[in-house]
Amino acid sequence: MQVYKLNIQQGNIVTQDMLEKLKPGMTKGQVAYIMGNPVLKDTFSTRQWDYTYRTERYEDDVKSYHIRVFFDQAGNYSHYEGELPDSTKPELQEEQDKPVKLFGE
Repeated sequence: MQVYKLNIQQGNIVTQDMLEKLKPGMTKGQVAYIMGNPVLKDTFSTRQWDYTYRTERYEDDVKSYHIRVFFDQAGNYSHYEGELPDSTKPELQEEQDKPVKLFGE
C-alpha cells in the first residue's frame, strides 16, 4: 500500500511567456500586471522584486527557481536575472499524484 502524497507548491508561478512580455521602461504596475505581485519584496530596496517558486513531492524531489526583476532609479523595469527550469508549466496533478485505491476499490 502506498500513501498519497500531495505536491507542496509555494511562491510565484513564472513562465517564459511572461518574461518575454517584459520590456524596458515598463512601470511597476505594468510589471505586476504581467507577473503578478511578488511573494518577496525587499523592504530596503524598491529597485528589485523577487519571484520564487518551489514544489516538493518528496524530500529528494524538490524543484525551485528564482527570478529577480530589477527597476531603474525612476522605478521603471530594466531587466531580470535568473532561469526557469525546462518545464515552466507545473502540473497540479501528475499521474503519480492521483489517489491510490485502497481496500480493493
